[in-house]
Amino acid sequence: KEIYEEYRFYDRNVMLYPAKDLIFFQADIHGNQLVQERIKTLRRVVEGKPVTIVTTYAALMTPQVLWEEKDIIHTERGGSLDESKLASRLVAMGYEKAYQVESPGQFSVRGGIVDIYCLTEENPWRIELWGDEIDSIRSFDAESQRSLENLEEVTIYPAVEHTGEPDMVSFLDYFPKEKSVIFLDEPNRLTEKGQAVEEEYRQSRMHREEKGSQNLPENWLCSFEQLQKELNKRNCISVCALEPKQAGWKVREKFYLEVKSVSSYNSSFELLVKDLHQYKKQGYRIALLSGSRTRAERLAKDLQEEGLAAFYGQDYDREICPGEIMVVYGHAKKGFEYPLIKFAVMTESDIFGQEQKKKKKKNYSGSRIQDFAELSIGDFVVHEKHGLGIYRGIEKVE
Repeated sequence: KEIYEEYRFYDRNVMLYPAKDLIFFQADIHGNQLVQERIKTLRRVVEGKPVTIVTTYAALMTPQVLWEEKDIIHTERGGSLDESKLASRLVAMGYEKAYQVESPGQFSVRGGIVDIYCLTEENPWRIELWGDEIDSIRSFDAESQRSLENLEEVTIYPAVEHTGEPDMVSFLDYFPKEKSVIFLDEPNRLTEKGQAVEEEYRQSRMHREEKGSQNLPENWLCSFEQLQKELNKRNCISVCALEPKQAGWKVREKFYLEVKSVSSYNSSFELLVKDLHQYKKQGYRIALLSGSRTRAERLAKDLQEEGLAAFYGQDYDREICPGEIMVVYGHAKKGFEYPLIKFAVMTESDIFGQEQKKKKKKNYSGSRIQDFAELSIGDFVVHEKHGLGIYRGIEKVE
């Protein structure tokens, strides 16, 4: 997620595809934020538009059902629609029927009006019918029920991810081999993570079988080696600080790039100006990021007064000339320098040392569970991401 947050500055057209929860792998928890994020990303990929996906090895190891035409509903104003057939399809797609839609994954049908809160949308839609003809489509606010925008057409995507189906595929199968490029961040760490995910799933499955669970899906997780072989067939570029072990990875060519970190100035404007003058003499192009537009403009003026070719820019496509410093609104954790092409990025954290301190991880006295079958109804639990809660059981949503 940290890579995703950082990369958003350099590429606005980026999506996050998180991994499923291994321990609760067979639980269909309705309205899960994680499922919502995954489906939003799947929608973007299915639409066929250029996109950059940030994901994990664990996410690629969990197979899923490949979306087909029957899994997606497209309607437009002036078209025809059968209320009962639509309701049946929505239930099959994982939507919950409600009297009034309040949260993503719900729909309601009443007197020629169909409300749908698609998992991929910020606001629900209201489809008004005149008989079987679609008279109007508009988005509305779920709380106030006020109309927001008139729409000509809408596309409804599934609200759940089905598991245990015979025709499961990898997330990789959504991407054409010849038209996709995959960047692998530190292959050695990916190997360790993939093997750890495999072992965690094996332990979880074993505990569930010991508790009496039967008919667990065989194809819920593909092996690390299986995924590694598939990646070796793809257009992959591995990025690593040290020489990788290459265990199982096919390396065709190697390229060595010199990348340097940027100095920390600890609010010393004098030292910053001195280094920037040195960069200017060497013909460097500098992008300086500021977390505030006002501060960015002020910083550009201060640098101009020091005899530097600095300016505040809002056009991110503008090419920076050698010796120029473009101060822009944006955020990144740390800066970097590419000496070969004489280009550097500096951030406010490098200049002012405003990098946030990491929160200390609390040590809990409880033990980590291997499977939710170990829990009893009413047990207090602490989720590593969501905090304290009470276990109420697992209910399969039909």
